[in-house]
Amino acid sequence: MKEELCRAFCDEIRIREVPAGLAVSTAFDGFGGEPIGFYVIGPDHAGRYHLEDDGTTIPLLEAHGADRENKTRAEAFEAMLEDAGAEVNEATAEIASKPVPYENLPGTAIKFVALLLRLQDLELLTPERVASTFKEDATRAIVETLKDWDVDIREAESIAPTIEFPADLLIRAPGRDPVAVFLAATEHRLLEAVIAQMAAMYETQTVCSVIALLDRDTSVTKKARVKAGNRLSAVTYFEGDESAAIQRIKREVLGPKVATIH
Repeated sequence: MKEELCRAFCDEIRIREVPAGLAVSTAFDGFGGEPIGFYVIGPDHAGRYHLEDDGTTIPLLEAHGADRENKTRAEAFEAMLEDAGAEVNEATAEIASKPVPYENLPGTAIKFVALLLRLQDLELLTPERVASTFKEDATRAIVETLKDWDVDIREAESIAPTIEFPADLLIRAPGRDPVAVFLAATEHRLLEAVIAQMAAMYETQTVCSVIALLDRDTSVTKKARVKAGNRLSAVTYFEGDESAAIQRIKREVLGPKVATIH
């Protein structure tokens, strides 16, 4: 089991045995900078396993003001749980996946960590939140740059059907690997790009390039930038050097030689 989970989460995973099964710590940070982790519980009488958090995710969300009394936030919470195939024990506040066979554990683990990561975004669902124009500006610039080339650009499309997080733009050029562009105005979105890259490599074996275009270099922490920079095809910055950032994406889509000829 450890070898299978390591394939899904690379070599930064930390696993230790506990009475109920395995305690797993990942490379992704949760509230307060603590690593996101979960427990692998099982097997049950049917030989299946399930994943659980430590019961602190929901209390921490509520401590940060993201309770579920707000209708919008509650609906988003339920939708995230449904997407991940998880449920909440209201008595203990524990979040758990549905039982799965041993061979499905790696994919389930990726979805479960993605859920715990996404739940942190509930803190942002407040009436005071102001939408940024970054995504629209960046999308417009990329489309304008590539409009005269033979490329197919799809918005909000996943690298593969089973991958949790869709790219903001999925770009395909003839004879080239697809390029997934994540427009990362937040640290969570940057980490979603990393999870999508990991899922493409280890879950679906999809050959592709994943690029994170950050709003600015202060959008995320240095730690998150380093992690993403070591795992993604490129991490670029929009504010202050828009043209170079878009040209970097163009080179990834078309190839360095083709991109300079037009």
